[in-house]
Amino acid sequence: TPSSRPRFRAAGVGKMGGDNSDKMDLGADATSVGLKASSADAEKTSVSYAVQVGEQQALAKSGQLEGALQNLLALEKPARLGADVGGTTELAVAMVQMCYDAKNWDVLNETITMLSKRRAQLKQVVGAMVRQATKFVDEQKDETLKLQLIHTLRAVSEGKIFVEVERARLTKTLAVIHESKGEMEEARKIMQDTQVETLGGMDKREKTEFILEQIRLCLAVGDHIRAYIVARKIQVKVFKDPEIEDLKIRYYGLITRYQRHMKNWLEIFSAHQATFDSPSVQGDEAASHRCLKLQVIYLVLAPYDKDQWDQMQRLATEKKLEQLPMFKQLLKLFITKEIFHFAELKAGLEAELALFAELTDEERKLMLETMHTRVSQHNIQVVAGYYGRISMPRLAELTGLSMEKMEEQLCEMVTKKQVFARIDRPAGIITFEAPKTANEMLNDWSGNIGELLDKLEKTCHLIHKENMVHKIS
Repeated sequence: TPSSRPRFRAAGVGKMGGDNSDKMDLGADATSVGLKASSADAEKTSVSYAVQVGEQQALAKSGQLEGALQNLLALEKPARLGADVGGTTELAVAMVQMCYDAKNWDVLNETITMLSKRRAQLKQVVGAMVRQATKFVDEQKDETLKLQLIHTLRAVSEGKIFVEVERARLTKTLAVIHESKGEMEEARKIMQDTQVETLGGMDKREKTEFILEQIRLCLAVGDHIRAYIVARKIQVKVFKDPEIEDLKIRYYGLITRYQRHMKNWLEIFSAHQATFDSPSVQGDEAASHRCLKLQVIYLVLAPYDKDQWDQMQRLATEKKLEQLPMFKQLLKLFITKEIFHFAELKAGLEAELALFAELTDEERKLMLETMHTRVSQHNIQVVAGYYGRISMPRLAELTGLSMEKMEEQLCEMVTKKQVFARIDRPAGIITFEAPKTANEMLNDWSGNIGELLDKLEKTCHLIHKENMVHKIS
């Protein structure tokens, strides 16, 4: 019956689900459009609170800071809920400035924290407030109050992308404070937590400086593995910009410290080579000579391979090397296929290494020992180039080593495939000539036969030529 029918339909229930869902979607769209429109209208109708702010600043200067803040908070609430970005920002920055002018640091920290946690707080307001308060950090001389403000601002800015640059700068300042106290590990941990390479609002120079500080602190605490990982975040092509040439020199200085720890001599040479190419170093004669000396030293300390040999050939053509005769001669000795002895270099090298203050006594001792090894290996290579077979005592005599040391050096070179050698211990003979395969022997025989036939043909031609000349005459 008509009276038994329900007069009202249940909410959300329709004859067809599709029609009802469409109506709901349209309603949501209309709502979102309305919110956007209202937000845009609120931004357009931003209210200025300059008069009220001036009145409350005068009240705060008279000693009634708490009352002035309460009055501004009463104005801030409707501005914030009305999405008035300009007005809310003006009020929040004014409250922060009033606390600073009154030198009431406890109220300043509380106000910053309270404003950032208010319901529906606008991100533009938080960003302006943090940027304003960040200026007070450098002006504060009391370390305790400075640390409190830094911790407050870092807590407020944590996880907020729109103030990530300010948070990174505060982190760097905090690390400097810990470093000044001798808390190097704590400074490293603080700096390590910030990944500046992903920050879009920070310029190239500031990013590079931040990463260089991370590398330096890692090296200072002896965390060389992490230092290497952080250093890989910097792409060396960024140093093509002449405006950051000073950062390039700092970067390669840190790389040199890391590679010295790892005893990677060729990488140290590459770092000094990159530094040497900088215009500022080229223009400074003392700096360029120092860098060139280090290039020669670390290059000859590097184990022999094709790359090291090519670099020695290129470095030997450097014109400025003419002004450093000792190092030019050192490089020439390693390039020339002749035997020389470490005793000829030891005194001069000791004197030169003593001039580099960054080297420790242990490092200088290790470099001299390594240099002696490289000289011995060079001499063995020279002998291998001139001799197919040689007795072990004779090779020890030529290289100036004991039998045991000579054999140790030779085995190391064979292992690294720097030279081919086989030792016949009962006979005491070392063979440097590698055995040939059947194909190689056949190719050599064929080549020899071909050379013999060419010479025979040429000889017959000359004989016929002489006979013809004599017949004519």
